[in-house]
Amino acid sequence: MPASISGSVGDSGGQNFPEDVRTVYDLFNAILVTPLAVSDQVSAELIAAIRDFQSAFMSRPDGRIDVGGRTWRKLTTAVETPATEISGSVGQGGQNRARDVRIVYELLNTILSSPLVVSEQVSDALIAAIRDFQSAFMSRPDGRIDVGGRTWGKLTAAAENPGSGNGGGNGNNEEEVPPDADINLGGPDTAWTAYYQWSDRDEADFSHWVERLFADKKGSLAACLRNPEGNTLYSEEDRNNSIFSDCADLPYLLRAYFGYKKKLPFSFNVTISGSRYSNNNRPGSRRSFLNYSSFSSLARAISNSVHSGFFRFFWTMEKTDTYLCQVNRESIVPGTVYYDANGHVLVVSRVDDDGTVWFVDAHPDNSLTEKRFGSYLSRGSCKQGGGFRCWRHQEVSRTGSFTLTSNGNSSFFDQEKSQCQGSYEVDGLELDYHQWVKRQLATGSGKVDPIKEVEQQLTALNQALQDRVDSIAAAVARNIHRQPHPSSLPYNIYGTVGDWEAYSTPGRDARLKAQIREIYNLIKDSVHAVAQGDHPYEYDGTASELVRQFDSIWQEQSRDIQISYGNSNGTTVTRTLEEIMDQLFLLSFDPYHCPELRWGDTESDSCPDGTSKRWWYDQEQRLRNVIDTDHRAHTTLDWGPAKTPDIHVGDLLERLKQEYGLV
Repeated sequence: MPASISGSVGDSGGQNFPEDVRTVYDLFNAILVTPLAVSDQVSAELIAAIRDFQSAFMSRPDGRIDVGGRTWRKLTTAVETPATEISGSVGQGGQNRARDVRIVYELLNTILSSPLVVSEQVSDALIAAIRDFQSAFMSRPDGRIDVGGRTWGKLTAAAENPGSGNGGGNGNNEEEVPPDADINLGGPDTAWTAYYQWSDRDEADFSHWVERLFADKKGSLAACLRNPEGNTLYSEEDRNNSIFSDCADLPYLLRAYFGYKKKLPFSFNVTISGSRYSNNNRPGSRRSFLNYSSFSSLARAISNSVHSGFFRFFWTMEKTDTYLCQVNRESIVPGTVYYDANGHVLVVSRVDDDGTVWFVDAHPDNSLTEKRFGSYLSRGSCKQGGGFRCWRHQEVSRTGSFTLTSNGNSSFFDQEKSQCQGSYEVDGLELDYHQWVKRQLATGSGKVDPIKEVEQQLTALNQALQDRVDSIAAAVARNIHRQPHPSSLPYNIYGTVGDWEAYSTPGRDARLKAQIREIYNLIKDSVHAVAQGDHPYEYDGTASELVRQFDSIWQEQSRDIQISYGNSNGTTVTRTLEEIMDQLFLLSFDPYHCPELRWGDTESDSCPDGTSKRWWYDQEQRLRNVIDTDHRAHTTLDWGPAKTPDIHVGDLLERLKQEYGLV
C-alpha cells in the first residue's frame, strides 16, 4: 500500500484526487467483508465507510481522511491488523462491521456449549451471549464488545483456554484485575483503582458521554449525574450525588468522574502560582486519585482548590492540565474547555454542522446554564491562554508517577497560534475570531446564513433570560433582597465571594447585553455587507429584503419571548423581550434590590425598597451601562460609562427600514 495520499479524500471539502480516492477504496476493501465498488470518484458508500470507521475514535466523524491525519494513521494500521482482531465495536449499539461480527461469533463458539449460527449480522442471540459472558465480571452487562476493552480481553483469554469457563470470573463485582489491564494501581485506601491508561477510544467515549449528559440538562451537575437517562455511567451510588460545581470546577469534575467510572488515572494541579486574573501564572503542585480515599473527597478537593486561574497560562506553558488547541472538528468536541479571559470557564456540550458551538457552564449558586458561542465571550491574548483548550494526555507508571504529554507531542496543540490572531482572512474575506471559529467548524461552505444566525441568537437570548429568572428567584428565595444594603460594594463586582458572588448578576447581565449587542451588530453589519455586494454571508437577496426579513423575525420574537417573575407582593409579572429591550440598562444586578428593580421596573408601587436602597440603585447606573467587564478594576460607582450604549435592536430596525424605504 502507498505510504501516503497527496490530498484529502471524502466528504467535508475533500480534494479527492482520483489516485488518492482509489487508494482509499483499496484500503477499505482490505478490511471490509463486503467490498466497495472501486472508482476514481468518491461515493456515498465510501463516505459512509469512512464515517463508520471514524466513529471508533472520533466523537463527530466528518467522513474525510486528511494527509497524515488521525484517520489515515488508524486506517493504515487497521489494514495491517491480523484478522483475529476487531476494528470496531460489536454488539448492542456497536459499529458491527461484518468482519468483526464474524470474529466475535467464532470466539464465542469456542467457549459455548451450544454454538451460535455464524453470520455477518448481529443477532439477538449474539447480544444475549455477550451479556451472559459479561455477567461474570460486570454489574451492568451492556451486550457490546469494544476494541481493546475489558470484554474483548476476557473473551480472547477465555477462547485461548476454553476450559476455564465464562471469562474466568467468580460472579462478584469486587476489584478483580481485568486480564487486559495495562496497570493495576490503587486500592481500598485510594479514590479508585485504575486499570487502564487513557486511549483515543476513551477520549471519544468521554466526548460522547459529555454530549449525552447535557443533552437533557438538569439544574445542576449533581442533578445531571443523578439522571440515568443522560448519565450513561450511572450506578446506584449516584442516586445521592451532591457534587457542587462552579464554572472552573465543572471541567475538572467531569474529567475526574469519567476517570473514576472507567477506571482511568486522573491527576490535576491542586495549586498554581498566580490568581484568577494575574498574568504569568504557573502550574504548582499536583495530586491524583491516589491521594484521596474516595471519589467524593477528591471532588471536594477540586471544588476547594480549582478556580479560573487554573486555565490562565501563557500559551506555551507546559505541565498544565489543558492546553491551547487548534480549532477543527476533531479538537472542538463535547468536553473541550473554553476559557474566557474575563474569568469564566465553559465546557463544549455539542457542535452543530453549521459550526455553532454550544456550551454548558456552571455558576456559584450551583446552577447550570446553556450558552451559544458568540462575541459576548472574551478570548483575551495568548499571554492569558484564552480560547478553546484541550485536555492534556497523561499516563501513570506502576509506581504512581504521572507523566504529562508535552505541547509538541499533544495531538492538537495550537503551534501556529491560530487562536491568537486579531483577524482572519478566508476566501478573500476578513473575519473576526468568532466568525472564523464558526467557519472552521462548519461542514459546508462555512458561510453564515444571517437569517438562521439571528434566529439562533434569539433562541440563545431567550435561554439566557430564563436563566436570569432562575438566578434572581434563587436570591429572592434566600431573602437576600430583604436584607439591609451593605455600606459598600465589593472592590470588584465581577469577582468576589459570599452572597454577592452567589446571588448578584453583574457578569451575567453584562453577557446578556453582549448577546443583544451581537444581534444588533449582526443585523447592522450583514445589511451593510449585502448592500456592498461582496460579503461572507449565505444570502442571495438584496439589503432591503434582508431588512424586511430581520424586521419580521424581530416583530414576532420580541413579543413571543417572555419572562415571568414574582414581584414583592407575590404577584406574577410578565415581560416581553420588547419591554426588556426598553429597560435593558435598568436591570439591577444588585441582589439587595427588590425583584421589581432587578427587572428594571422603577415605577412599581409594590417594591418596598426605601431611600437607602433607591440611592444605591441610582448610583449604580454607570455600572449597569457596562458591557465589557474587567475583573481586575476597582469598580467604583463612577467606573462605568456615563452614557447608555446604543444596542436597541428595535430602534436599529426602524432606522434601517427608513433608510431602505420600507416605511
